[in-house]
Amino acid sequence: MKYGDFASLCHRSPLPVCRVFKDYELPSCQMNNFSAGNSYIVNLPDFVMSIISFLVMLYLAFRAHRKIAAVGFQFMADGSFASILTFVGTGIIVFIAIGYIAVDTAFGVSSGLQPKPSEPYLSYGLFTVYLVFPLVAIVIFMVMQTIIVVRFLAVRRPLLWLFCAFVCFAVAQALMFGASNKICTGSDGKID
Repeated sequence: MKYGDFASLCHRSPLPVCRVFKDYELPSCQMNNFSAGNSYIVNLPDFVMSIISFLVMLYLAFRAHRKIAAVGFQFMADGSFASILTFVGTGIIVFIAIGYIAVDTAFGVSSGLQPKPSEPYLSYGLFTVYLVFPLVAIVIFMVMQTIIVVRFLAVRRPLLWLFCAFVCFAVAQALMFGASNKICTGSDGKID
């Protein structure tokens, strides 16, 4: 696998980004549909985890607004309009940037990012914003949080939680890219 090449990734794991390529082939293991009355839900475990993640996010936002969740060095008060605007503004900028790169890759808006016919799954821009940028952001976050805990907090327990979060992320990535196909095949297409 070379930098920017999604061919092996799209074949082994069900990445949503793979659908932007014109010659998209479905992964080697397909998800089975779950029926709910007259409707079909294609990826029920993903749907359930998304709901749980959303509820946890609402809970944490509520706790941050009440200033119970966070301690330590702060540039702005948690839950203030300025802090929320910073996160929302950054999220919108990143969403627009990644959206443009995905649209340009899929439809050739500027023809600069669209894959060549000889390499239909090669996209340096999409690879960078979809895989490399999040990894770099996580490493920067981990370093910054470690510095904050070591320099400004009297307790070291947050380092344990930070390490556990990093290990969970690494295991999840390994499962998604390395074992997704085996899990899907072993569960007869019920879990990917």
